[in-house]
Amino acid sequence: MTLLSKRLQAVYQMVDKDTRVADIGSDHAYLPVELITEQVANFAIAGEVAPGPMSRSKEDVEKFGLSEKISVRLGDGLAVIDPNDKIDTVVIAGMGGILIQKILSQATPEQLSHVETLVLQPNIGEPLVRHWLVDNDFEIIDEDIVAEDHHVYEIIKAQKVSQAKPLNAAQFLMGPILMQKKTPTFLAKWQHKLNSFQKAVENMKHAKKIDQNKIDLMNQDIKNIKETI
Repeated sequence: MTLLSKRLQAVYQMVDKDTRVADIGSDHAYLPVELITEQVANFAIAGEVAPGPMSRSKEDVEKFGLSEKISVRLGDGLAVIDPNDKIDTVVIAGMGGILIQKILSQATPEQLSHVETLVLQPNIGEPLVRHWLVDNDFEIIDEDIVAEDHHVYEIIKAQKVSQAKPLNAAQFLMGPILMQKKTPTFLAKWQHKLNSFQKAVENMKHAKKIDQNKIDLMNQDIKNIKETI
């Protein structure tokens, strides 16, 4: 795992063996290179939205002699996928939850036709991603959380099902699997968030114009966090 950061190692661990993977926003194609080199994936697409990153990814793929197994493509989101690629796993890592949600929402049925598994790593806005998954019948089957360079990252793995189980407010916020695992990183993140939310509520109570609706929503989050950690 020489090329991968701690965050990308956690993403790598979520990819099943013998898959055909599209890595959207590939960043030097580090993940596809590792997946092919370690014989986890049989074929990979490294998708980039801008010519500069695409050129850098292409150089890296060629440097490792993997041009036949990794296709570097320029395109917006899942537009880099052709149904003939038979991509079964899509990875979107290192973006905000709003952007991940947008990329998935804009995908056509053809682009998603063979996709069975999504591995998503939002930098922020994780609940938005979980809402999209449930609304589009992807069941969350695994989650991980890692701290790297003063930031905490959540990784969400979901599988296509006929009907996804509903999640409650706490599960959307904190992650249904992460809530079960309760790792030290998870507990540290939510203790910190709890303190922040409590301070925010106190500040809002003393504002000139009190937004009671916002206070109520944050108090509900505080209750959910306290009950979990």
